[in-house]
Amino acid sequence: MAEVSDEELREAAKHRGYRLVKSRRRKPGGDFGLYGLKSADGAEAFGFADGALTASGEDIAGFLRDAARATWDVSAGGVKTRAPRPKRAPRPAPPPPPRFQVEVANLFAELPAAKRAEAFTELAAHAGTRVERIVSEGQATPAESPMIQHSDEWVIVLAGEAGLRIEDSEEVALRGGDHVLIRAGQRHWVTRTSANPPTVWLAVHFG
Repeated sequence: MAEVSDEELREAAKHRGYRLVKSRRRKPGGDFGLYGLKSADGAEAFGFADGALTASGEDIAGFLRDAARATWDVSAGGVKTRAPRPKRAPRPAPPPPPRFQVEVANLFAELPAAKRAEAFTELAAHAGTRVERIVSEGQATPAESPMIQHSDEWVIVLAGEAGLRIEDSEEVALRGGDHVLIRAGQRHWVTRTSANPPTVWLAVHFG
């Protein structure tokens, strides 16, 4: 190991908070060439015995190295490591877009005018079944011209009022929510319908 100079020892001691003391006495058997360390307040810290210096330069260097290592260990031990943050759960995938758009219509929206004649609007038809809306405003079936269906007809009054007579029966009064089944081939007459409010029918033809 290379010999450490007085200046290097002095600087190392200063960095550790010590002051280097070196003997300058030359009497035989004394402490000439030896060292000691004092703390900042002047107290003897290392290399003293009965008021005489006892440490060599290597002793001082080793003491300062040990002090530095101890300081580092304490400092490193006091460093707090951050706990790893918990991983966020992955966001759920957005729902797929709808495959079709539902078309909503209202049976009572924009009712057609029916003062001159009843208004028929087909709403749906499939496999021999047909659904239609009928709007009446005071119309009635002439006595000499009964209506005859080639298929069964289920009809319900949704709004307004009406009168209905089926062959070989008496006239019946129909109000909102009343419904009737008219068989195919039966002659029948609408005897009256209200104009204000208009009579709104829903008819289903089938069979």
